[in-house]
Amino acid sequence: MAYGTGAIFGCPAHDQRDLDFARKYHLPVLPVVIPQSADAKTFTIGSEAYVGPGRLANSRFLDGQDVENAKDEVAKRLEAAGKGLRTVHYRLRDWLVRGSVIGAVRSPSFMRLLRHVPVAEENLPVELPDDVRFDSPGNPLVLHPTGSNTTCPKCGGRATRETDTFDTSSTPPGISCASPMRMPKIP
Repeated sequence: MAYGTGAIFGCPAHDQRDLDFARKYHLPVLPVVIPQSADAKTFTIGSEAYVGPGRLANSRFLDGQDVENAKDEVAKRLEAAGKGLRTVHYRLRDWLVRGSVIGAVRSPSFMRLLRHVPVAEENLPVELPDDVRFDSPGNPLVLHPTGSNTTCPKCGGRATRETDTFDTSSTPPGISCASPMRMPKIP
């Protein structure tokens, strides 16, 4: 199901759409993640869902644990009971791809004062960092310290590598045949 179908996430204390739904229909709102310094007995959700970090509350054996430890504890218990296994699933969220998707066409250009300076052919393909993180919103290359920050091969100054390399009509089947672009020489 997608947004707009009437389906809800089912966690009104921590999702704004669900909170709005719960308030409209006078449903109970029970927080299960609270700020570290909050008292579980008195912490309440007002007009905005709590989406910040914290520790679990109203969660029985998980009470007091931070979210990551609680996830680990649930996974351990499910594995021990033979009811589940840990796994990681990646999914493409949009059919049309933005070039900020890591693994996309690698752009062999540097941005310096709004000018593209091509990478020398012998330095292609541009190698991307292999320790990017996907736990924050936004382009993982821009968030990585060396993903987009580099040195201009022409003047040696600070430069930013272009990370948005797909046009708006690129689709997932095009990813498998992606190759570095050739940039025209700049006089």
